[in-house]
Amino acid sequence: MSDIGIVGAGPAGVMCAVFASRNPENKIYIFDKSIILNTILPTGGGRCNLAYSEFNFKELAKFYPRGEKFLYSVFSRFSTKDTLEFFDKIGVKTYTQDDLRIFPTTDSSKDVKNALVKQLDKKNIKKVFENVLKVRKLKDGFELTTDKGVHRVDKLVIATGGKGNGHSLAESLGHNITALRPALSSLITKEKDFASISGISLKNIKAQVFFNNNKLKIPKNVLSGDFLFTHNGISGPLVYKISSYCAYVDFNENTPLKIELNLVNKESAEFDEILLSELKNNAQKDVLNVISKFVPKNLAAAILKKEDINPVTKSGQLCKKEREKIVKQLTALTFNAQKAARGEEIVTAGGVDLKEVDAKTMESKLVSDLYFCGEILDIDGLTGGFNLQNCWSTGYISGIALAG
Repeated sequence: MSDIGIVGAGPAGVMCAVFASRNPENKIYIFDKSIILNTILPTGGGRCNLAYSEFNFKELAKFYPRGEKFLYSVFSRFSTKDTLEFFDKIGVKTYTQDDLRIFPTTDSSKDVKNALVKQLDKKNIKKVFENVLKVRKLKDGFELTTDKGVHRVDKLVIATGGKGNGHSLAESLGHNITALRPALSSLITKEKDFASISGISLKNIKAQVFFNNNKLKIPKNVLSGDFLFTHNGISGPLVYKISSYCAYVDFNENTPLKIELNLVNKESAEFDEILLSELKNNAQKDVLNVISKFVPKNLAAAILKKEDINPVTKSGQLCKKEREKIVKQLTALTFNAQKAARGEEIVTAGGVDLKEVDAKTMESKLVSDLYFCGEILDIDGLTGGFNLQNCWSTGYISGIALAG
């Protein structure tokens, strides 16, 4: 029989608790300073994008900028298929969108949370609403000091996510922490020309990314997606993906990250011909109305203002130089990103060094009876259910290992 302490009641910690309880002799205590599964509620826009419909574990692992090789072993043991079967068994039915993201049929994060909490209650897992401030390794277990007292457990799991104090707890037990950086975040840009159209979004556009005049090697499938203008920069799934792959690129005001956006998915020469044809065929129309055939009207107006082109200029009167400026804006709209919008990131890159963790059990290679799961590890994925899949899979593996 073991007393198991799990620090962190997010998706990874709860998953670990559920599977560790398969051994009826285990007494499981899950520690959190606030609400159980509080972090799951905003996921997927409140709908809980709990997985992604990719059933080949090596292909699935490609969606993680950090942790890909480590996840081969993890996903081979608990895959997307296993995730869906687990949720089906606890009463959460799912459906798959055209973009392969998987959601509960009720489109409610609350329903996913309630189903998981029901499992904790069913298995008599004790919820301890205390903030763990310090941990100490004993000869035969661990001592946990909280804001309300001291507890002793035989085995310890740290599953505090990317923003909790779990990294400092792991460090105090001798683990190395890969530098923490914001990932899946909006970017603050030097350009403020589009602040007036904050909230305008574009579907499935393409991008190129440069740093110090060098084009960065980022997987092609990453460099396309939906895009959003913000009051101080850029955001949306495309920007989130770029921010993740560039989490460890030290861009700043002096050496920004240069992002070129192709708003029309055409090469400049090809689009120039298309635009020229439109202008000739609509010679008496305002140039604003012609440009609005390709992008939202507010964006078209902002582009013309940026290039100092009168929006009511008749299309037939637009000179070649002005047309070339418009073509460049629509095929290579450039932003210089100076920093990530800290505090708004969806996940955190960095964490417990994966070389110090056994992928088959999630147990520390440095400290016996110490386990990790979820975002506390140096693993982070793109948007689309990947970060929750990391939690379900590593939570399962640590839980099964603790069940013995």
